[in-house]
Amino acid sequence: MRQMLSFLTIICLLIGVTGCKQPLPPEYYGFQDLQVVQGNGQTQLSSTLKFYNPNPFSIQLKRAELDVSINGKHAGHSLLDSTIFIPKKDTFFVPVSMNLDLKSILSNALAVLLNQEATISLDGRVRLKRGAVTFSRPFHYDGKQDLKSLLPPGSGF
Repeated sequence: MRQMLSFLTIICLLIGVTGCKQPLPPEYYGFQDLQVVQGNGQTQLSSTLKFYNPNPFSIQLKRAELDVSINGKHAGHSLLDSTIFIPKKDTFFVPVSMNLDLKSILSNALAVLLNQEATISLDGRVRLKRGAVTFSRPFHYDGKQDLKSLLPPGSGF
């Protein structure tokens, strides 16, 4: 009888876990507070990414790893290994910091300056937690970024 009760409990847990709808991916809304810092022979970029959670439930972001490309050329890699609470049907912010690959960025510099915009690509994987269930999801974003929006007003670019 005890084994039957344990078996039924495991079956109920499996049905509960597999019956849950997979969360929708967050919507990327842009970034803010862009900072570039030079030190120790490396250039580091930090920013805060803004997202929207379209799901009717909250989630926790446990880990995020992403590669950033500018006009198809690798620009850097970022790893976030801390927990961020993501509220249901609301915006949330993710701090990002990475070392820049200046050789790749400089090879793109003329094309970026002439067009005054760049195609930004983010590719990676995020680990999310909903209740007691942790799962991993791929992340991808492609979009154009207007360089004038990154510069302070009156900079003459």
